[in-house]
Amino acid sequence: MYNKILIRYGELTLKGNNRKDFVNKLKNNLLMWIRKEELKVEYDRMFINFSTKNLDILQNIFGIFSYSPVLECESNLDSIKKSIKNLLNEIDLNKFKTFAINSRRNDKTFSLTSHELNIEIGNFVSEILPNFQVKLNNPDLEINIEVRKENTYIFYENIYGLGGMPLESAGKTLHLMSGGIDSPVAANLLQKRGLKIVFLNFITPPHTDKLTEQKIDDLINVLTKYQGETILYQINYTKIMNLLNLISDQKYKITLMRRSFYRIATLIAKKENIKILSTGESLGQVASQTLESLCTISNATDLEIFRPLICFDKIDTIKLAQKIKTYDISIKKACETCELFAPKEPITKPHLFKVIELEKELPNLFSLEKETCEGNLKIKKYKN
Repeated sequence: MYNKILIRYGELTLKGNNRKDFVNKLKNNLLMWIRKEELKVEYDRMFINFSTKNLDILQNIFGIFSYSPVLECESNLDSIKKSIKNLLNEIDLNKFKTFAINSRRNDKTFSLTSHELNIEIGNFVSEILPNFQVKLNNPDLEINIEVRKENTYIFYENIYGLGGMPLESAGKTLHLMSGGIDSPVAANLLQKRGLKIVFLNFITPPHTDKLTEQKIDDLINVLTKYQGETILYQINYTKIMNLLNLISDQKYKITLMRRSFYRIATLIAKKENIKILSTGESLGQVASQTLESLCTISNATDLEIFRPLICFDKIDTIKLAQKIKTYDISIKKACETCELFAPKEPITKPHLFKVIELEKELPNLFSLEKETCEGNLKIKKYKN
C-alpha cells in the first residue's frame, strides 16, 4: 500500500544556522544503508522508498525523532481523496470508532487552507465510514495529510525513532571497552549524542582466552548496527601486567593499571586525532570508581574523559543494556583483565604522590607502554 517513508528530524530543528550541517550528517548516515536515488531531503523532512527493510534500518539511526509509512500522491483534491480511500481499504477498521483529520499545508499555494482541507476530507471520510464519529481530541484514528510543493503525503501511523543527534556530528571518542554491562551501554549513550565510537580493549593472553575476545566481538557487533562500521584497537597487555605485579604495594595495582590504560589510550587517540576518551565508569560502583580513584586515575591523561554513566544506578544501566540487547552477552562468564589481576583489598582512596612513587619503581613502564602501542596492537574492523 505505501510507497514512501516520511522522516522527521526532531531535535535538529532547534539548531538554527547550523541546522543544515546536522541534516547533511543525518543524510550521509542514511546513505550508508540506503541508495542515493531512494532518498529525498527537504528542509524539515526526508523521504525514502518504502520497504520493510528500510523501516528496520530507521530503528537504528540516531537523529530521527519519528517516521511514518506514507502514501504519496499528487497535490490535488481528487488524488488526495483517492489515496485516503485506498488507505481506509487497507486499515483494519474494527479497531477504531472515532477519527480526526489533521492537515498540514506546507505548500501555501494549495487551493485550500489546512482548516478547509480538514473539513473537506472529514466530510469525505464520514461518507465512507458513516458509523464513525469525529473526535478532535485523542481520536482512535488520526488521518494525517501533508501538502508539500511537489506531492502530498497521507498516513496514520507514527513510529518513534531513537532521537538524539546524527552519528559523528559531535566527532569521535576512543572508548575503553570491557566485556561488562556498563561500557557497551555508555558507548550507546555517546552514540546517541552524535559521537562515533572507536573502541579500545585490553587482553592478557594466555589468561584471557578466545571466548573473552569473542565476547568483545559480539558486543561491538551489536553497537556497530548504530554506526555502520567500527574499529577496535585491541592491546596485548600481558607484559605490562606482569611488570605491574612487581610493585611494592599491591593494593594500588588496579589504580596503576587503569592509569596505564589511560596513557595508552591517549597515545592512540592523539595519533588518530581523537580529542576525547570515554568509559563506562559509574561513581562509587567499584574501588577504582570512587571520587579519589577517578581523580588519581584521570591525572594520567591530558584528554577530556566522558563518563555518561557517572550517576547511573546499576538497575538503570541493566535496563538500558537489555533494551539495546547487550545484557545477555555481557553476563557471559569471561576472563576480564581487570577482574583477573584485581588484588583482594584494592585501595579505594589512593593518593597521587603514592602512585607516582610506585610508578618510579618501574622505570621502564612508560617506554613499554609506547612499545605495546606499536608491537602488541591488533586493529579489527567491523561492518554492519
